[in-house]
Amino acid sequence: MTVDLRRAPLGDLRAIDFRAGERDFFADGRAILERFTATWAGLDDAAWHLSGASSSDAGGPDWSYRDHVAHLAGWAEIGIEIAQKALDSGRWPTDEEFDGGDFDDFNETLRERWSSVPPAEVRRRLQAATAGLTELARHLGPAVLRGDDAWGWIYMTLHGHQLDHLGVVEPWADRLRERQVEGDPFGPDPMIGTADPAADQVTFWAQEADLFAAFAQLVDSVPAELREVFEVTPDWSLKDHVAHVGSWFEGGAAAIEEHLGGGGWRSGPAEGLDAWNARNLEALRPLPWAEARHRLEVTRQRIRAAAHELDQADFRSADGWDWTYWDLAGHVRAHLAMVAPWCVRSAWATE
Repeated sequence: MTVDLRRAPLGDLRAIDFRAGERDFFADGRAILERFTATWAGLDDAAWHLSGASSSDAGGPDWSYRDHVAHLAGWAEIGIEIAQKALDSGRWPTDEEFDGGDFDDFNETLRERWSSVPPAEVRRRLQAATAGLTELARHLGPAVLRGDDAWGWIYMTLHGHQLDHLGVVEPWADRLRERQVEGDPFGPDPMIGTADPAADQVTFWAQEADLFAAFAQLVDSVPAELREVFEVTPDWSLKDHVAHVGSWFEGGAAAIEEHLGGGGWRSGPAEGLDAWNARNLEALRPLPWAEARHRLEVTRQRIRAAAHELDQADFRSADGWDWTYWDLAGHVRAHLAMVAPWCVRSAWATE
């Protein structure tokens, strides 16, 4: 029975002899990388910096999610240098060349070198370095690649290293996404702001645009036949999430428009959010995907237009914040965290 490296329990992967001649070294590498990169799906960049993912083997501060991903990116770039030298001269390094063989200490030094690299750049460099190292590995040839020297450096960088870190980052990223769903901003309360209203507003609209773009890109990437077939979260399809977010855009737009017209702020559903959401979802379910997706765009433009008419005092009042920030940003980032891992993995379903 073939083990799906992207979905199987990590214990099953660790039991595999990846060095066996029948294994496809490069297919294994692609699958493990896909599994690793799926761990950051839907996760705010702010969450990358939170410490607590794991303790430091060298007695330093606890590691963050960013530290783990940057660690892999850093070693992949080092791996490129190692592989290129081996191709040019046939020489492989010794452990002593890395802080005298004290890899715990070396890794803390590497961590410090990456400490100021933003998450987007970490992601880019990990992907680029992994691709570069994979290409060099193809030139080594199967016999050299499975030899003791190359295996210890190339396999451990491309495969083994990621498997080791998956044991930490998969559960940690899942816990961070749970916090994101619950509205944890992973930092200062955005409602308080920075005392510069104009700058705060620019930041808000930039964040809103980024969140919606990420949400739209993910849902649009899912094959049509999966949008209503598989459950993304208990009893909800991807179409349900899309229709639900669009419906709250519509409600938020109506609430802001009423306030702008002098009608005061609308209160939340008298029946409670859970009951209202359940009833509203049943009403939306007959919509075809194309209509639900179109409504998402139209209602977003409507609430954005209304929100732009509010002055700062109204925007940052308790009621105004509920209908603007929470509808346009907080609600979207919560549903992004809910659906993103499933959306990414749905691309694997038919392979």
